[in-house]
Amino acid sequence: MPQANRLKLPTASAKRQAENKILWNDGRSAEEADFFTFGYTGRKTEELLDTLLANGVRTLVDVRQMPVSMYRPDLSKSNLRQLVESKGMEYVHMPELGVPRDIRAKAIETGSRDVIWEWYDQYVVETQIKTNLHRFLNSVEHPIAMMCVEIDPHECHRHRLSVALEQMGFQGFDL
Repeated sequence: MPQANRLKLPTASAKRQAENKILWNDGRSAEEADFFTFGYTGRKTEELLDTLLANGVRTLVDVRQMPVSMYRPDLSKSNLRQLVESKGMEYVHMPELGVPRDIRAKAIETGSRDVIWEWYDQYVVETQIKTNLHRFLNSVEHPIAMMCVEIDPHECHRHRLSVALEQMGFQGFDL
């Protein structure tokens, strides 16, 4: 995707993203987490796998609608599945928890992620999460980690996913 078409917050920086991760996890404990989330941008594949293993993750849930990456082919669905399974974990792709391309395009067009958040809260949280995810969480090996692209949980739909799960009584932690 050309640089001009990427949705970036004007003030976003590596420092701000690191601070947001600290803020998100404030008052939370990895040891007490029912689920984890993480973004892979800027991380090496081995670092990701080591982080998952160090936190005892048994199932990686890919919450990207399209599980492909032209910049990180090692993290495209088939390659990622193979890597995760080689480490003794399960890989599950849940495209219904992702953000469709047309919604991302509207966000890029407007320069605001609010389009994504409004759509996600209305369609995914209300339909997919509240009706299906609770059952899913009870059917896979725990703990789970939900993966997407953005390193900063505040800039990713997994933030909305985490909030919805916490409202259901689960405790999350961003790795």
